[in-house]
Amino acid sequence: MSYFLDALEAQHGVAAGTIKLLPVVTETPLAVFRLGQYAEASLERLLGITWGAEDLSAALGASTNVDAAGQWTFTNQMARSMALLAARAAGVRAIDTLYVNYRDEAGLRAASRTSRAEGFTGRIAIHPAQVAPINESYTPSADEIEHAHRVIAAFAAAAGAGTVGLDGKMLDIPHLTQAQTVLALAAACARRP
Repeated sequence: MSYFLDALEAQHGVAAGTIKLLPVVTETPLAVFRLGQYAEASLERLLGITWGAEDLSAALGASTNVDAAGQWTFTNQMARSMALLAARAAGVRAIDTLYVNYRDEAGLRAASRTSRAEGFTGRIAIHPAQVAPINESYTPSADEIEHAHRVIAAFAAAAGAGTVGLDGKMLDIPHLTQAQTVLALAAACARRP
C-alpha cells in the first residue's frame, strides 16, 4: 500500500518507512462504520488516527456540530469515540480534532485536558498559537508522574499481586497500566522537539 511513499523516500534519500500517516478517519458517514478495520490492516506507516468534526458535519448536511452548550452533538461524540477506540485497537496514537476558536486559549486547554483524560494523546492545531497550549495540556504533570511512579513501586513491592493498596485505595492491574501509560507519555513528551 505504501509503494509510492517507498519510492519517494528512496528517490530523496529518506530512510525507508520514515514518512508516517495520520488519517482523518471520519470524513464520511460510511467511514465511521469502518473504523475497526484499521486494527486489522497492519499499516506500518500508520502513526495515529484523528477525526474531523467539520467534514463529517458537512457530509451529514448538519448546520452545526455543537449543541446549544457548545458541546459536540451526539453524532459527533459518537464519531469521536469511535476514532479513539479505533486508534487504541490499532495500537496507534489517538489524536483529537482541532479546536476551532484559536483565540480561546483557556477553552483549548480545558478541552485538551478533558481529551487527554479520555485517552487522546494529542490534538490537531489550526493555528500556530495553539501548539504550546496543546503540548502543555497533553504532557503529564509532575504530580501525575510522581503518582505513576508510586503506583508502579507499590506493585513492584508486592511482586505478583493483582491488587495493592495505596493512599487508602485499592489498585488493580488497570491502575498499573494507567501508571505505565502516564510515564510512557511523559517520556514521549520529553523527547518532543
